[in-house]
Amino acid sequence: MGGTMKSVKKALAMTGAAIGATAMALAVSLPASAATQGPRGHVNYEWIDGFLAGRGALANAPVVPLQLRGAVNTSGSINLGGTSSIGAIKTRKGTLTVEHGNPTPPPQLNYRTCRETTTISTWYKVLGRQSSGVFWGAQGGGQAVVVFSAIAPRYSYGPKRGQCNFSQNAQPKPYGAFISFRAQGPLYLRHH
Repeated sequence: MGGTMKSVKKALAMTGAAIGATAMALAVSLPASAATQGPRGHVNYEWIDGFLAGRGALANAPVVPLQLRGAVNTSGSINLGGTSSIGAIKTRKGTLTVEHGNPTPPPQLNYRTCRETTTISTWYKVLGRQSSGVFWGAQGGGQAVVVFSAIAPRYSYGPKRGQCNFSQNAQPKPYGAFISFRAQGPLYLRHH
């Protein structure tokens, strides 16, 4: 279930695709009152939040539990493994399928704490005809932000003793690993 820094970095790179599909949070957002009803159905704003910590956050294909609020109130999950630009958020009320960007930003390395953090910000577009349940036929889009973070081990011997080991073969620490998922945007539903 866990992996090396190489597998974490690979998961981060592959997650750029899955993140766009899943994460929809931005620092700049519209208030829910800004959403109006469209001619083809009910419109509302959707907020999707999730968090995963520990060993699960180090998996090659981490599955992040999600809470959806707004146009559709439910819980679900997203699998952040893979390289596709199409992602699916599976919920109790159907599957929300989205197309998203696949950015691969460089990680931020903290050489004092040995924390490696990658923040992925991307756009998403709802694919209503590929969605199911209450999301079938939905339209919308927005922004997502996914944060991956883990603590690298320190070298225990040799000339680098005590320094952070950010090499691809290093085993990150499960106790400091986490994934934060936030997404939001307008969601036009055909039915509610």
